Amino acid sequence: MSKKNGFSYKHEYKRYSDFEKKALRNKMFQLFLSNKEDKLKALQIAEELADKSTLPILRKGLKDTSPEVVEISANLIRNFK
Repeated sequence: MSKKNGFSYKHEYKRYSDFEKKALRNKMFQLFLSNKEDKLKALQIAEELADKSTLPILRKGLKDTSPEVVEISANLIRNFK
């Protein structure tokens, strides 16, 4: 009964620690320097993090030559506004 009425104070945006976020951002920057498939993986990580620290990578995605990368980056940036 106590589990049913209980609730957690852990917020969804606190899912990752600061160290994990920094490691994921570094991984995103490295992935974004490669081919299209790696850029899409980096955008998936950005979507999972969903914080404003990923905006520099998303802005790089807007300047990419692949229309798919540009579209996903634009959609993620729109979610922040």
